[in-house]
Amino acid sequence: MRNFLVMVSISIFSPNLFGQDTLSTTMLRDVIVSASRNEQSVMQVPRSVSVIDHQTLEKSIYSSVGELLAAQEGMYVVGSAQTPGSNQSVFLRGSNSNQVAVMIDGMRINDPSTPNAVIDLSELSLSDVERVEIVRGSHSTLYGGSAVGGIINIITRKDEAPGFHGRAAIQSGTFGSGSFSMMENLDLKYTMKNGLYVTGSLIDQRVNGLNATLDTIQSPGVYKTTDRDNFRKTDTYIKTGFHNEHWKVSAFYKTVNQRADIDAGAFQDDDNSDISFTRDLVNYAVEYSVNNHWKISALGSWSQSSRLNINDSSVMNVNGDYDGNYFRGRYTGRLLTNEFQSNFKKDNLAAVFGIGQYQEQMDFNTYYFSNAFGPFEWIINYDTISTSTATSYAFGQLQWRLKNFVLSAGGRVSHHSIFGQYWTAEINPSYRLRSQLLLYASLSSGYNAPSLNQLFDPTQNFGAFATRGNKALLPEESLSVEVGIKKEFQSGSQITLSAYRNRVNHLIEYVYLWDKNSETQNLSYNDYLGDTYLNFSQHVVVGAELTARAVLGKQIFIQGNFSWLTGKLRLESDEVSVQQTGGNHVQLYNYGTFVTGNTTISNLVRRPDLMFSGQVQYLPSIKISLMASYRFVGPRPDSFYDAGLGPFGALNQVSVSRYHLVDVNATWKITKSVLLGLRLENVLNETYQEILGFQTRGRSWYMKIAFAW
Repeated sequence: MRNFLVMVSISIFSPNLFGQDTLSTTMLRDVIVSASRNEQSVMQVPRSVSVIDHQTLEKSIYSSVGELLAAQEGMYVVGSAQTPGSNQSVFLRGSNSNQVAVMIDGMRINDPSTPNAVIDLSELSLSDVERVEIVRGSHSTLYGGSAVGGIINIITRKDEAPGFHGRAAIQSGTFGSGSFSMMENLDLKYTMKNGLYVTGSLIDQRVNGLNATLDTIQSPGVYKTTDRDNFRKTDTYIKTGFHNEHWKVSAFYKTVNQRADIDAGAFQDDDNSDISFTRDLVNYAVEYSVNNHWKISALGSWSQSSRLNINDSSVMNVNGDYDGNYFRGRYTGRLLTNEFQSNFKKDNLAAVFGIGQYQEQMDFNTYYFSNAFGPFEWIINYDTISTSTATSYAFGQLQWRLKNFVLSAGGRVSHHSIFGQYWTAEINPSYRLRSQLLLYASLSSGYNAPSLNQLFDPTQNFGAFATRGNKALLPEESLSVEVGIKKEFQSGSQITLSAYRNRVNHLIEYVYLWDKNSETQNLSYNDYLGDTYLNFSQHVVVGAELTARAVLGKQIFIQGNFSWLTGKLRLESDEVSVQQTGGNHVQLYNYGTFVTGNTTISNLVRRPDLMFSGQVQYLPSIKISLMASYRFVGPRPDSFYDAGLGPFGALNQVSVSRYHLVDVNATWKITKSVLLGLRLENVLNETYQEILGFQTRGRSWYMKIAFAW
């Protein structure tokens, strides 16, 4: 988040900083790779971009990437302020969570076994992370599918100074009555003078959590159960690499194991349900510099994830009787990406070209047993059908500079094994007015492929569709326009202002189908013809963002960001495929609306119209750093199940109130090798909801002690 972070003794564990005994500052000129696949200064990139640098990461007292991203401009991370282990998903510039590409070292990572193929950000710890790069706006030309709202690229650490280095930290805290969190982190790294290095990392977290759901049952005599939703997590990471004048080679293996207690839904506690998640991830990169201007590289990743959800019987009355229900579901996903890339940069020309293939596969099987009204079993097994897709692609981007004018343009062609060929393109002109003022514009298209569930779900239907999955789905396609201005000052202060409009066509929606021979107001269960996924709606978001950073002397630093957006969903009956629906009634499940004529829905679920965050940092001495943070999130609509919307019911909307959060953070360099950190969150103990029906953390404190050698 900081492009100018002051390099003094404020890092939690950075050995090169532990030895500093001066209050002098060094201004960072952050570079970002994700915006163009070439290194560029953040202030020269003709897009809205951010870098959360290594020093910010190391001094932070966060448990996951999702918590770190929550204060970034244009982002709303659902679940980041709830009890640890809650599902965390990101909405960037008003885009759906499945329209944001999350990557590790440039390789996309998601969970193809989920309905929308969305990754849970709580899975991603900060273990061995060098920096996090964020590019806002459609970016499918360089990164393919899902990059409609933007990309989040997590860059892992590479080589360090020769020798043996270590970092160890213990963090503990509490975030509500009876809650407790303990996390230990160990990083070890050995670098030889010939460029060979090995690094390893271990994170272990144990949480005695809150009850995730809110208790709203007030009726006397109603039996209810409440339990704490605990969480435990272990990450192991090992990486090896080599570099010299011409070669950079690296490979890493990471495994994630976590278990979270979960509830049945908003306002619905469940005392006997949990999800266990594991992921094995392998990543490689080989880069060869032919000369000072040209380098070629091969990179790729393989991932296998597995989620196991077990929901055992629950006590349903004071007599200790159980409901007699048992559910077990195992969901697995596999990803494989291989890519070849060529970079050229000389004088006023920079170019990148690449080819690659991305494959994803899912399997799952579920078992349900009920003895409530006699023995009943229901089994679904995906192992018997083919549920995989492959996307082959080629991309290129050119950047040409003529004095103060720079023009960047690129294109990508992708071939998906189901829906075929698709093109995307972008153009980014910019002009530098004087030496420190940049004007820029961007026009970019993007796409988001249907998830494997949306394509292949074999759940049996009748009527218009034999199964819930729809192989005739087209990709969602977007067009994003952005204009902005970036200004640097001699003091190191910066300001960025941008405005954007993002339109997504052919949005994929989950729908019910009802017999066209009955009026919508008179529908009954007998009129039900099945449920499926269809392309037919349009999503439009318009917004603006302001980011400012000010350096006030050598001891005070201020930064803040402001985001505003407005969005709407357009439903056009003319775009509904009569061939697929048979002309029957189509009911949009997520909003409960029947698609008749042209309908506009003005409120988009879980997109705050206003967000603001700010920080003030004060350095009273060379050993102490103090920081205060403020965050405001405006009101936003959320969904709740409404049984009155059609025979089966559907989702309706209700407004969730705005909230304010105040945090403070302090670090103290006890010795050159030992630092102590303290963080107080939600100092005012504000009661609020991120999403409807789920509890958030109250006044919290965390303490971290770190050692470096």
